[in-house]
Amino acid sequence: MSANQAWYARAEKVLPGGHLSPSRKLGQPYAFVRAEGAYLFDADGHRHTDFHCGFGAHVLGHGHPAIRDRVFEVAQRMDLMGAGITDLEVEVAEALVGYIPCAEQIAFCNSGSEATYHALRLARAATGRKRILKFQGGYHGWHDYVAMNGQTARERIGQFDPMSDGILHAAAEYTAVLPYNDADAVEQYLKAHPGDVAAIIVEPIAHNMGAVAATDAFLKDLRSLTRDHGVVLIFDEVITGFRHALGGYQSIVGVTPDLATFGKAASSGYPVGFIAGKRELMHLIGLTGPKGVFMGGTCNGTPSTLAAVQATLEELARPGTYEKLFELGDYMRAQLNTIVQRLGIPAQSAGYGSAWLLYFFEGPYRQYTDLLRNDDSRDVAFRQLLIEKRHIFQPMQLKRLYLSTAHTREILDESLGVIEDVLKTLV
Repeated sequence: MSANQAWYARAEKVLPGGHLSPSRKLGQPYAFVRAEGAYLFDADGHRHTDFHCGFGAHVLGHGHPAIRDRVFEVAQRMDLMGAGITDLEVEVAEALVGYIPCAEQIAFCNSGSEATYHALRLARAATGRKRILKFQGGYHGWHDYVAMNGQTARERIGQFDPMSDGILHAAAEYTAVLPYNDADAVEQYLKAHPGDVAAIIVEPIAHNMGAVAATDAFLKDLRSLTRDHGVVLIFDEVITGFRHALGGYQSIVGVTPDLATFGKAASSGYPVGFIAGKRELMHLIGLTGPKGVFMGGTCNGTPSTLAAVQATLEELARPGTYEKLFELGDYMRAQLNTIVQRLGIPAQSAGYGSAWLLYFFEGPYRQYTDLLRNDDSRDVAFRQLLIEKRHIFQPMQLKRLYLSTAHTREILDESLGVIEDVLKTLV
């Protein structure tokens, strides 16, 4: 039995399913013991090229020395205190307010799911309304308000499609699911339910179904409609935030939401989430009593995480950082398109910035139903074969992949050779 297999045997005894969640299962017995730059190293000493990047959290690569050193430095003087405020809380919040267009105040938590949960609660409290609008194919966390209609089967489109057993239908019944990039459908719903909708939550790039970008017109229409109908507009920037720009995608598209949620790349792999928003909404979190919106959490704003956020912001702000990420992403997509055209495979490269993937279909796409043309069996086989060749992908169709500043043209060229060899077996 190899060292990898031995770790898996132990994991199966003490972890449900032998892993922390099904989304981490690779289909191979890889037990990782070290990470550095663009690579993971398993218990048998093998090196793997990482295109998963911790679900996108590692925009600077694994083990970046500036992050590691800042966390160590802060750990020498403070740990979790849970009383009063800390200098780090103020400094990091000030920095975030300076970067994010919608941010006048910041509220910290520990994950993107926590952030979206609290943002929706805040919107309901501020408006006194119940209904929420989300979009088919979007993912906004594990909680009952929105854990529905992600990668929905064709026959369940238009129906309530919970992502988990145990979801309380009563908690989800006030959430409506509409087609992405369809402002007319949003307008019709708002007119049909006047004064009932508290919030619209949207990924400005729907990375949870690969990389389906909202059109500028769609986001501008959402902004106009929400203002006209008194609805809170929430951008879920848990993936787009800090991966594509320090100010989130809102700073690129020029549409400013009322609230935005962040996580993942903000802290280079430390557990973080936060809401950024207008003071007129955010101040409710600071109140107690019947008018207050409770947002507790023992580890909210823990110093080790805030140290990582602070150092991450400083590194991302260095000149040329985002230019490099976008250049690498553009290069990867161009080379992938050349490969699939050379091999005659009905596929296309997709993505934005440092997020990328192959869709196994041809033609345009703008919402989830367009992705039902994807050859899911070929998509999954492609990913599984690459995992066997020690390239870390999520082995699920339509899932986006990532690059980091630790990746180089040389690393990409080596991997592109492996990708072409794998695709030849799938022709």
